Amino acid sequence: MYSDEDIFKETTTKSLLQILKKNEDFHENCYQEIFPKGQEIKLNNISGFKIYLVESGYFTYCLENEHGNSGIICFVGGEVAVNLVPIINEEPEDSILRALTEIQCWVLEPEFVERVLSESGQKEKYLLANLLYTRRAYFKASKRTFMKKEARIRACLKDIGLYMGRVTKEREYVLPEEINNSILAQYANTTREYTNIIVLKLRKEGILDDSHKPWVIKNMNAL
Repeated sequence: MYSDEDIFKETTTKSLLQILKKNEDFHENCYQEIFPKGQEIKLNNISGFKIYLVESGYFTYCLENEHGNSGIICFVGGEVAVNLVPIINEEPEDSILRALTEIQCWVLEPEFVERVLSESGQKEKYLLANLLYTRRAYFKASKRTFMKKEARIRACLKDIGLYMGRVTKEREYVLPEEINNSILAQYANTTREYTNIIVLKLRKEGILDDSHKPWVIKNMNAL
């Protein structure tokens, strides 16, 4: 039986591009684009439906409520192919990709991707990878809702560090410069005021150094 990780290893961004580049219509249907920090992409926009493969940088995958406030479901980099928009266009209403950093990525026409993957016999494998990735992201987000507020903030900070942090030889995790109280609050679904209190507590405990940018998690195990 295959594990999720086995499937992800076989459906990387690099492997998908290799399959697509063998097709003579590749350059007519795929191009590279740089998205500036803060740019938004509305995922349920049928007329503008695309597939995005991140080469560098990070998106935040957000859902907006009726008041226009958005919460972060997950952060998305370049680790899984077809990881931002599925070939089947079924994104939740009011789902948005927001560039956390400057992002370089491939923009792909979904009809072309679906045709090439079908012809190569790879469509089901990449669809499964995307569904597993989406399921994992939503499972983690739903699990956080059962945590107490401080536990959510600690868990989210740890998740950010493990996913996006640069590890030093001292086993400290240097976070992207864009991570701040506001981003952490959106991810943990807590108010910014309460997040400030917990961040200060983590600083006093010697777990987090937020005195300058970028933040540094000094004791990951304590989270």
